[in-house]
Amino acid sequence: MKTTITILRKIALVALFLFFAQLTFAANYYAYKNQTVTINAGGTFDEYKWIYVSKADGTTNETIAGQTTSTLTQTFTTAGLYKLRVLVKNASGCWSDVDATTDIDIFVLPDFNVTVAADAGSSTTYCTNVSAANRTTLKATATLVAGSPTLPSEITFDLANWYKTASSAGDITAITASATGVNPYLLTETSVGPHYFVATGKYSIPTGRLISIANAPVKSTATTITINAAPTTPTITPTVIN
Repeated sequence: MKTTITILRKIALVALFLFFAQLTFAANYYAYKNQTVTINAGGTFDEYKWIYVSKADGTTNETIAGQTTSTLTQTFTTAGLYKLRVLVKNASGCWSDVDATTDIDIFVLPDFNVTVAADAGSSTTYCTNVSAANRTTLKATATLVAGSPTLPSEITFDLANWYKTASSAGDITAITASATGVNPYLLTETSVGPHYFVATGKYSIPTGRLISIANAPVKSTATTITINAAPTTPTITPTVIN
């Protein structure tokens, strides 16, 4: 019985380790989907063999066809973690040994959506005479598309750019900068009528770790905020009867 309990404890500890490792792992480098990545191995060897030790789709030990020089060029179409290795052959026909410590991890970033809604306790309408602090506060949120891999813990979203657009269509060509560097965003509008706001989001990646061109920021759909006119205070005129 004691042996069984010990084994179960070890299994539980391993499971916890794997769980937290998944939450906190960081790749050597990051790349965006469908963007070209160029990697250089250096040296002047007769031949190079580039290998996917593992790929995001679960494939392992796959030699990359057509890549036999010191420069590897790849475009990743599937999000997730890739482990890359290179072997070299010298003029004597000898291949280098496998050295796993030289492998690099590349995490290909998944697609995400940006949504905008009134922040908790805030309304999508307000009156022209409301105090500045009580106007609508909008909050942007990023959500990975269904089936995406878990992001490394060091990767976050930058959701601080806001725009006002001329219509509910939220056409990116028609919007003008409204605010930057804030999320949630407290509106400053005071004119009567509907107003349409859009937020954009992008990945925040540690400096020196992105090895592809970044995708354009992701744009939310337009959110409508309505400002209503406050009535004019009437003049009090008593009816005199004496």
